[in-house]
Amino acid sequence: MKIFRISFVLSFCLLAASFAFAAPVDSKPNSELRKEVAKLIKTPELGKKGIAETYVFIHFMVNENKEIVVLNVVSDSDYIREHVRKSLENQKVDAQGLDAFTEYNVKISFRSEKA
Repeated sequence: MKIFRISFVLSFCLLAASFAFAAPVDSKPNSELRKEVAKLIKTPELGKKGIAETYVFIHFMVNENKEIVVLNVVSDSDYIREHVRKSLENQKVDAQGLDAFTEYNVKISFRSEKA
């Protein structure tokens, strides 16, 4: 029984140590990457489409060639959704510290000049 107790305590200590030294998951995208993504999106013609203000959520990853692979674009406007997808697909980014095949989420807001 004493051996079981020692084994249990030792296992618990190893488990606790592994959690203590684990790196936290960074859920926020690199701000430099966000700025580059925003620059790559061509200015949409919101006024012509009757849109005063909107936003998109972009789910993408960067491949080994540092090209954006768009996984999903969520918006209330089909026009904006397609515009963002076409603007970003296969565009190269130069942001530092990017890991290949890491997924990122970015929210971009658009506002019409007339609004």
